[in-house]
Amino acid sequence: MRRLRSGIMFLLLLVTASFLFASGVKAENTVDLYFFYDDSCTHCIEEGEYLDTLALSFDNIVIHRYEVFHDDENAALFQEVKTAFHKRTALTPFLVIGGVALVGFSDQTKTDIEALIQRDSGTDHVDVVGKILVGEEVLDSDIEFLRFASGDYVNLPLIGEVPIDSLSLFLAAVVIGFVDGFNPCAMWVLLFLIAMLVNLKSNLRRWTIGLAFLLTSAVVYFLIMAAWLNIGLTIASVVWIRVLIALFAIGFGAFNIHQFIKATKAKAEGCEIVDQNKRRKIGAKIRAIISERNLFLAIAGVMVLAASVNLLELACSAGLPLLYTQILAYNQLAPVVYYLYILVYIFFFLIDDLIIFAIAMVTLQTTGISKRYTKFSYLAGGLIMVAIGILLMFFPQIIMFA
Repeated sequence: MRRLRSGIMFLLLLVTASFLFASGVKAENTVDLYFFYDDSCTHCIEEGEYLDTLALSFDNIVIHRYEVFHDDENAALFQEVKTAFHKRTALTPFLVIGGVALVGFSDQTKTDIEALIQRDSGTDHVDVVGKILVGEEVLDSDIEFLRFASGDYVNLPLIGEVPIDSLSLFLAAVVIGFVDGFNPCAMWVLLFLIAMLVNLKSNLRRWTIGLAFLLTSAVVYFLIMAAWLNIGLTIASVVWIRVLIALFAIGFGAFNIHQFIKATKAKAEGCEIVDQNKRRKIGAKIRAIISERNLFLAIAGVMVLAASVNLLELACSAGLPLLYTQILAYNQLAPVVYYLYILVYIFFFLIDDLIIFAIAMVTLQTTGISKRYTKFSYLAGGLIMVAIGILLMFFPQIIMFA
């Protein structure tokens, strides 16, 4: 009897040990990768080929592929997944691993994908798309926001730490905003105002009226760009609207290049959108504002003038700010970050005005810069708009800086 009991105990210990051993060497967790793609997208093709190589390296991954351009059911699932991740305007390629969504494809994306697979292979994780497929509710806690790996941030003077992927948007704001600032329609009123201000005896009055004009211009420009951004966020995922905006950019850019050629041949200068009659009326308003004895009334008058002039000249200068807000709309950012980029754009849009104004107020001399910058601003702005238009139409993933 004792031998029987000993045998049973030995058998139980053997079974227990086998379970413990099995649990110690069990296979890694299965990691599901949900890949949403468009078969005409070059970045999608590249990422698809990369995922094929990953399948050879990781035997515990399962890749689910959804072509969203030709398959309505896949497209509907794609919209549901994007909504869950708060990325409704995102384009393909779009990859979900657990609770992380990766938009676009780059070397950084490869690093992130492999890191997520290794992490989720050894730890329990939430399968967000899996929950959507079976009709379970996706919680906010299920969604993860992947921070870039160390070394993918740079420190910019006065700005601080900026992700490299966002650096492209920052540089675009700097370059496009700076070129936009040299638009002749955005400059000639300021030059006329400066010509009137330098004749004033009061230094305080000169600076106050001039800065009020510039500050109001900045506020109006910000409100206009913010409105365009919100429109862009609602229509960014509509393909035909993107094509329409691309055609507008190419057409507007071609018009600016034509203006450059025309200005070079005819040695024209200044803004042609505002005719001589309107210029005379604006000039009369500026004279009335300058001659106003009450400083507060003069400030109010110049603020109204700045607002009306900026609205009037949208026909000349709308192209670049409109396109930049559209670029922002194609990138998935926190709401506050969108507006920070607009502020960066406006700062560099105004920086040339601020420099010209400051020099004029210190030296009490007007500048002849309008004779030199006009035709080149047309050329630079035109080339930028044509380039953005082509990218929007044929290579939207580049606009996403993916």
